[in-house]
Amino acid sequence: MTTLLALDIGGTKVGWGIVEAGDTYEVTERGSIPTDAMRGGADVAARICDLASSLVASHPQVVGVAVASAGVVDPSTGDIVSATGTMPGWGGTPLGALLQEATGLKVRVLEHTSRTSMEVGLKYVNNDSCYPAIVVIGQLLDEFISGRADPDRTAVGITQTGGMCRASNYAALLRKGLRDAGYPQVPVIALSVQGFEDNPGFRLGATHIHKAIQAFVIGDAIQSMLLRVRPYEATPGSAMELYRTWDGYVQEWITSGRVAALGGRISYGKIIRECVRAFDALPLRDIPRKPRVGLVGEILVKFHPDANNHAVDVIEAEGCEAELPGLMQFFHNSVATAAWDKENLGIEGKQRYIMPIVLWALKKYEKPVHRAFAATNGKFEAHRPIEEMIERSQDIARLGNQAGEGWYLTAEMVDMIEHGCPNIICAQPFACLPNHVVGKGMFRALRTRYPQANIVAVDYDPGASEVNQLNRIKLMLATALQSPEARDSEILQLVDAEEPASCGGSSSVMLGMPTIPNRRAAFR
Repeated sequence: MTTLLALDIGGTKVGWGIVEAGDTYEVTERGSIPTDAMRGGADVAARICDLASSLVASHPQVVGVAVASAGVVDPSTGDIVSATGTMPGWGGTPLGALLQEATGLKVRVLEHTSRTSMEVGLKYVNNDSCYPAIVVIGQLLDEFISGRADPDRTAVGITQTGGMCRASNYAALLRKGLRDAGYPQVPVIALSVQGFEDNPGFRLGATHIHKAIQAFVIGDAIQSMLLRVRPYEATPGSAMELYRTWDGYVQEWITSGRVAALGGRISYGKIIRECVRAFDALPLRDIPRKPRVGLVGEILVKFHPDANNHAVDVIEAEGCEAELPGLMQFFHNSVATAAWDKENLGIEGKQRYIMPIVLWALKKYEKPVHRAFAATNGKFEAHRPIEEMIERSQDIARLGNQAGEGWYLTAEMVDMIEHGCPNIICAQPFACLPNHVVGKGMFRALRTRYPQANIVAVDYDPGASEVNQLNRIKLMLATALQSPEARDSEILQLVDAEEPASCGGSSSVMLGMPTIPNRRAAFR
């Protein structure tokens, strides 16, 4: 059973009840307070929040708040969009955000992992599982083991990718880990577009998906702009300060549709325009553009700074400009193969009709970013259409290669090389063989087509030597910082060195750096 606090906000009274929700609903306690609507919306909201706070404090088993209210309510944010004159000033009240703050019933995104959480992952996840599984599950379990999360009042959420990836099994691995660690009562919410699992009591509606896509798009834009301007900032730290400011604005907007610092309610298109203008106006040094270094690979290792030992920081510290693909590109890749799957794998059903519509819809969400970037006269560049990426990479890795990031990993590298970023770090996790095949296995073909390509594969796993990883990255960056002529010469040498050596050959070359045994924590 799940315990909820239910609030019914009317013009004369605010009713409340403690509800046990399962297959049926049972109200175990109830009461009410006067609304006193004529005292104004702010006063009503304050007293409702005080009521909710005291009830949650006296009923620690409560895990959520359900609200019915007079007026028109935005279901995605809990904002009171409008109200009649019987409740003056009630319209515009950000009730959802206020109740969340008052009750402490919040969603928390785990941003950092540590060596401790890695050890937890190794303890409760078979070491034959892939490195991302160890990172993610160890991170979640450590929240309970460390005492930071209450197992009786906390649920965990995890995504399932589907397809040819062990990420589809993370939910099962997490449930087993929770049982083994002594927390069988913790609910696991498994999210997938395929609907692999039922999640009783949890529903992800169209409004939630709409807001999530908007968040992905804006997040990609901010990431791209931050990486573009930070190596050139006139005042050290100004780019990160601007990032933190807009990260706060976007969080406020996603939850309420408003940004107080920008005048209140603001549209999706306008917040994107204002964000791009702010980054475009950041004072920069007047210096030549630095060598660009792309970071590609498995989706978690690529985006998680702790999982890749802060590869972006290393790139910038060595005097280069980092470049990361956007998360939305990953979703484009996921829906772009429907026609190929139908033609070559015989997949029937709704998918082949729905996926083109989904791709079209995703692109519509990104149009405001593309327009805003275009107004910066080339300072910020939108990513290329997925169709173009497919066309330019198919002679190297065809669409049938869909495991381990599949053809898309190769397409990312092709796209970067053809658009001025020939230096690439390919982050590859332990125990994901398909990712190694479509990543490292494509290097020779890429170097043959693009002699200027300067690519290095870096393996990541819980026992990997940080020194070895840094040495491989710095060796690649040293080549990137050389003159173009010297760089081309070095690349050709590397290509030749990767040819299989004959038994009697005398020109064998050892590539890369040997693993240096050390017991330093791989994760800071």
